[in-house]
Amino acid sequence: MSAAELMALQFMQASLACVLAGGGVWALLALACRRWPALALSRRAWLLAQLLTVAAFLCVLAPQAAQLSVMPPIALDAQPLSPAAPAAPAAAPVTPAAVTAAPADTGEPSGVWLLRAAQAWLAVYLVGVSVAAIRLALAQRALRRLVHAATRLTDPAAHDGFDAMPAIAVYEIDLAVSPMLIGVWRPRLLLPRHLRQFDGAQQRMIVDHELTHLRRHDPLWMAASIAARTLLWFNPAMRRLAERLRWAQELSCDRQVLAGRPQPQRKAYAAALLGQLKIEHGGFAAALAFGGTGPASMGARMLLIRQGCAQAPGALIGSALATGFGAVFAASLLLQPAFAWRLPGVPSSAPAAPVAWQAPLAQARVSSFFGVVSPLRPNGHRGVDFVTHTGTAVLASADGRVVTSADLDAGGAKFGKTVLIVHANGLSSFYAHLDSRLVAAGDIVKAGQVIGLSGATGRVTGPHLHFEVRQGDRIVNPATVLAGLDAHATASALRNRARLAGR
Repeated sequence: MSAAELMALQFMQASLACVLAGGGVWALLALACRRWPALALSRRAWLLAQLLTVAAFLCVLAPQAAQLSVMPPIALDAQPLSPAAPAAPAAAPVTPAAVTAAPADTGEPSGVWLLRAAQAWLAVYLVGVSVAAIRLALAQRALRRLVHAATRLTDPAAHDGFDAMPAIAVYEIDLAVSPMLIGVWRPRLLLPRHLRQFDGAQQRMIVDHELTHLRRHDPLWMAASIAARTLLWFNPAMRRLAERLRWAQELSCDRQVLAGRPQPQRKAYAAALLGQLKIEHGGFAAALAFGGTGPASMGARMLLIRQGCAQAPGALIGSALATGFGAVFAASLLLQPAFAWRLPGVPSSAPAAPVAWQAPLAQARVSSFFGVVSPLRPNGHRGVDFVTHTGTAVLASADGRVVTSADLDAGGAKFGKTVLIVHANGLSSFYAHLDSRLVAAGDIVKAGQVIGLSGATGRVTGPHLHFEVRQGDRIVNPATVLAGLDAHATASALRNRARLAGR
């Protein structure tokens, strides 16, 4: 199974994780709102729920995310991409022609349907996110056209809604739209000309409503919400959370504008909102508008305006909600099973981790241990060096899949020709300074299979095999997986290691 195929499976898993996380936080907030109705006004709660859903999606895509799972891995049979070679019986030099190919497995690996579904979903996602991005671009273009068709106001006396012209640009248009803020980094206030028909006090409250959005940085909150919803267009919870965020923004602005105002002004404000909704045609979901509605009915908003909105949730409610969010996020990561490949012929009940590794040479003599400091390695040796002659068979230390097989390693020219093999549990083995490589990226190899011939390529003083063990991006001492290194070490290697231990 190739890296691209595993990536498709992981992407499908991340999509499922974010759907479950989104549904979890939505259910949590819905229940909390029944107990504490003031949460309906909390912009932070609804935006945090969206960001947590996005984080669940991205975290599952992280390289080491599978190590966090407490669920058993889903084992998939891997099909070798090239014939497997048997292990060399001795350390004598061999040539590529001497490596005998094993019969290829003609059976179809299990889990093919799951892989095909993952690849199909990845294609559907790319199409869907492109469509969502195009729709967003068209909405932004429509808003820009509104501004271009409007007239900029420069005199505050020309409009009853202003005592003084605000710091942002104000435009007026003949189209029957709602007063709205357009833009994120340079917001502009767009007012419909029919707003002049309203009472002066109503005009000032409507304008104050939009300017309150600006003071509270609501355009930034909304932009983050739109970006999250576009990225996870397939998640139904994202649409619901975005609607509730928009509703919370409108309700909290209503509360702030009406704070301390007498009942007649509250009634006038509600009448202005109702009158605006009767006049305007259509809405723009990409802008903050005075007439924006939410999941509750307009009657419910009118009731809140006339009777007063509840205060925002306190610190205790916020702490309880944050704890619940953390539990949902942790569950979305810990309860996601990892996808693990297994070699053909290995029973499904076999453990994912290898029982033991073997030395990469049939006759292995250590010339330099892990961590030893020398003039050539002031930061310590990253692996183990084995004494060998050019042309000696280099063996895979454990079952695995070849990730890279190259004449020039990503680490630089110092390693020469290299092979990197990934094994179970995230471990990988690295073989450097090879004279030739007998496997290609994507090949499935067995422990003891010949993967190359030793040599002296790269920056070396003589032929030898440099061997490393890695856990992700972290270097691991090969002695933790290879037994008996001390018994097969040169005297100088033992002295150098003892000198290092005595410091």
